[in-house]
Amino acid sequence: MEITTLEQAKQVIKKWLEENNHKITEVPDENAMFHFEIDYPLGSMKKQRIIQPKEYPGLVVILNGVSIAPEHTERLKAWNHEEKDAFYAEIRNALIFLPNSYDFNIDEMGVARQAQFSYEFYYDALTKTKIYEGLLLNHRTLLYIIHKFNDTFGVPAMPKEQETVGNA
Repeated sequence: MEITTLEQAKQVIKKWLEENNHKITEVPDENAMFHFEIDYPLGSMKKQRIIQPKEYPGLVVILNGVSIAPEHTERLKAWNHEEKDAFYAEIRNALIFLPNSYDFNIDEMGVARQAQFSYEFYYDALTKTKIYEGLLLNHRTLLYIIHKFNDTFGVPAMPKEQETVGNA
């Protein structure tokens, strides 16, 4: 079935997510035609969002992200500009050819505070496989960022209530 309308896209995406037993929350969003938040991986505390932005008819965006652990941001603050650039370049070089994208929220001191991952496509490519490919790629990219920061700075100590949410 060819997907050509907003309502078709919304209904088929929701149906596929329900078939796979995801917990789906419809998020009110004035900038989106639809906005779902789901558990991914299935049954985990981790969340991803599937959004159809109002500004871009026919576009589907899959998003997730991670906050950088305070211990890691403190260590990054101590690095000079060249060390930070080299660290971010390693990450960029590892991720540049993936079909999804990432973006760091970097403060005025050059310290990454958050990372966001996105996978975009239009209705003409909308399939269940495409949705799950995007979810998986974003999740793997998130895991890469977490492991890269943990390998570089050590595993942060987290309060019990944050252990399953995720910090890099």
